[in-house]
Amino acid sequence: MKVIKVLNTNLVFAENEKKEDVILMGKGIGFNNKAGNLIPAEQIEKLYVLEDQAILKDLVKLMEETPPEYLLLTRSIVKMAEDTLGKALFESIYVTLTDHLHLAVLRNESGVLIQNRLLWEIRKFYPQEFQVGLKSLEKIKEKINVELPEAEAGNIAFHLVNAQNYEGKIEDVVFMTNLVKDVLKIINHHYSIELDTDSLNYSRFVTHLQFLAQRLIDKRPLESEDHFLYDNIKNTFESEYQCTIILRSYIEKVSKVKMTKEEEIYLTIHISRLLH
Repeated sequence: MKVIKVLNTNLVFAENEKKEDVILMGKGIGFNNKAGNLIPAEQIEKLYVLEDQAILKDLVKLMEETPPEYLLLTRSIVKMAEDTLGKALFESIYVTLTDHLHLAVLRNESGVLIQNRLLWEIRKFYPQEFQVGLKSLEKIKEKINVELPEAEAGNIAFHLVNAQNYEGKIEDVVFMTNLVKDVLKIINHHYSIELDTDSLNYSRFVTHLQFLAQRLIDKRPLESEDHFLYDNIKNTFESEYQCTIILRSYIEKVSKVKMTKEEEIYLTIHISRLLH
């Protein structure tokens, strides 16, 4: 392995035998090293090869200012997430999550707590990712002796959700964008109102629609056997439910996925919050 750039004492940006850019980690691997030097295999403890070289370069820039233990944490969390979810995550997670973990710890040490307003939605709609987030907090406590609040489990889960969403499928991004835009347009037209785009309930509803769009793309809508709750919501929020029926017709048409009763419940509740 040939050194391209020394990032810090324990981290080196290098080129392997296949002329691929890689990141090497090892105790003291960067000490007294410089560009052009060869790294003996016995000095290499961890090796990072990413297919997307643009992401690798972003990671190199990040690691110039970030302690290497955060990259190790991210690698461990990604492995746990991929095993749990049964799918590979997009490589950008190595940049976004490593950066987030470092900043989260710095904020925690400074006594700055950032509220996660989407914690309930993430816990409800992405239970597997949230459980990985909770286990990640345990890893952080074990590895660097920092105890982060439960809200950070939601933040980690959100990064995992995003790493599944954006894998270069531009048609999925277009679908998600159009669904959000059209649903809001239908609600505006149905009630002949202009929604308050600055309100918290509007922000929550848009996030719900983004999550809904992703579930439709993945063909894994929410399921429920709670018919009593469905009937109760339908009868309590009659006007909102009528709007949901219109939205259901549109969503099933564009997604080719049948809406479940639980999806209708949450749409109805969000519309009610949006209006009142």
